[in-house]
This record gives sequence, C-alpha cells and structure tokens, in this order.
Amino acid sequence: MNHIHFGNEREQILKKRKSCDEANTNMKNSKRRLCNNNKNEEEKNNNNNNKGSVSTTLKLYDDPWKIKKTLTDSDLGILSRLLLAADLVKKQILPMLDVDEARAAETEEGSPVHVCDMETNTMHELVLKRWSSSKSYVLIGKWNQDFVRRRELKKGDEIGFQWDPFKRTFNFCVLKRAMPI
Repeated sequence: MNHIHFGNEREQILKKRKSCDEANTNMKNSKRRLCNNNKNEEEKNNNNNNKGSVSTTLKLYDDPWKIKKTLTDSDLGILSRLLLAADLVKKQILPMLDVDEARAAETEEGSPVHVCDMETNTMHELVLKRWSSSKSYVLIGKWNQDFVRRRELKKGDEIGFQWDPFKRTFNFCVLKRAMPI
C-alpha cells in the first residue's frame, strides 16, 4: 500500500514538473514574441516617415546650431552680405519669424532680424531678404563691419546661427576656425 502511495506522489510530482516545464516554455515563447514585436515596432518607427510617428531611438545630443555655413570669399567681400541657401532659410529661419516678418523677408526691403554674438555678448541688426536673381537669401546690412571685421572671420571658418524663442533673436557663434595656410 505504501508503494501505491509513493506511485501516486511520483505521478503528481511528474505532472507538476511537466506543468512547470510547459509554463517555462510558454513564458519563453511570450518573451520571444514580445522581443520580436518590439524589434518590429522599432523597425516600423525607424522606417516610418509620417509626421505623427514617435521615435524610440535615444538621441544623446541634439546640435543646437541648425543653421551652419562655411564662409566663402563672397561672404567676406565688399558686398557685405552673407549668402544663405534657400532651403535652409525656408526650413530653419522663416518658420521662426512672425507672418509679417517672413512676408517682408520675401520682398526687396527685407526683414530686420536681431543677431546676438554669443561669444562677445553683443547685439546686432541685419536684414534678411530674398535675392530675386538667385532665389537664395542673404543677410545684409553691417554684416562685414559687425561680423567679418570685428570677429576677424576668414574663408573656411564655420559659423552657426540658432533661434532664441524667448528673446526672439538669432544667436551667432564661430563654430570652427579655418586651418591657417
């Protein structure tokens, strides 16, 4: 009779072990499905170019200098103007201006913009306007006096602008100096 009792106990232990093994297998499969779903979601997010999508990619650094330019001879010349690419202006500058300022930038008069030199903590006023001949934009006014000469800018120097929404000004910085010849 004891032998039968142990047999029933052994059967129960084997059933429990089998049940635990099945549970572990189910849990592993669930984890696998969850991981695969996360990978699929991540791939969808990375491949999805819709404006409403949310990226799950961790970005450690977001460069604040959205408007960058490596200076050329024409940017440093006697015309006292900084030439800016049309797509850059349309994407990074015009949306920051109010409607009237953006409209004025498209005219021959242009729109006055305030520019703060972050390194010298000085405020300057330039005029942003669209050049009808080249369809690009320029910053004119005292560009040569207030920036080129005062900051001793040279061909190959990289400069940057960023919009300060609180002061409603553009911040200016020399990002990288050209290597001396």
